[in-house]
Amino acid sequence: MSQAFAYPFMYWVGMTTPADADPAAVEEFSKFYSTVHVPEVLANNPGFVRGTRYELVQPDPRGGVAPRWLAVYEMDGEAAARTYAARNDGPPEGRPKYTRGPALWAQAQSIWRMIWQQVSATGTASQLPHSIFMVGMNVPSDTDDAALAAFNTFYTHTHVPEVMERGRYARSTRFALHRAFRHPQPRCPRFCAIYEADAASTQANQERRGRSTPLPGETPLSSGPPAWERHDTLWRLVYRRIDF
Repeated sequence: MSQAFAYPFMYWVGMTTPADADPAAVEEFSKFYSTVHVPEVLANNPGFVRGTRYELVQPDPRGGVAPRWLAVYEMDGEAAARTYAARNDGPPEGRPKYTRGPALWAQAQSIWRMIWQQVSATGTASQLPHSIFMVGMNVPSDTDDAALAAFNTFYTHTHVPEVMERGRYARSTRFALHRAFRHPQPRCPRFCAIYEADAASTQANQERRGRSTPLPGETPLSSGPPAWERHDTLWRLVYRRIDF
């Protein structure tokens, strides 16, 4: 599939390397990650069909912890997700053995490890994105099934199209958390939306986010049902795709 995030499940690995790392060491780390480790992960985990790497370019302006490096492994179905989770929960000898990386690989800190399940997809893209805008959020703890259904309907059919139009995003995919292995406190988002941008839209959105006032003619996003109005956004992050 040429579209990103097109498979029903995906596994995220987010990690951070020391901020003062030598640029040559960072380049060596990134090359090893893309050309050795990602292919090994795909080869050693049944149902893993594609791996794509991203680098953080715009952290959440509100602060918080977000990994510099994100690897997205797409899975062809729930069986792959269950198999991976069972391996993770089982004894170490049942897990794949991977090639040792360069020195910076050993210094990298694991920040995120989650499995997500696709909820909906909006729009089409003819190529992999230049960048992605990711929003992770939770609904209130007292949200019942009916309120959650209203939240999801509004999110998919009203909010996502509005954000896509405003940001000129080609495609958006919504995911629900399937399993969280690691995420910084206070908690992992229950839902994630990923908006895909080409190079031109990436630049335009970067400039728009840097403005203190809305663009002329820019209308506010629609209000939603009660669960939407009370949702908690844990992070808003922009990552660029890494090519090797």
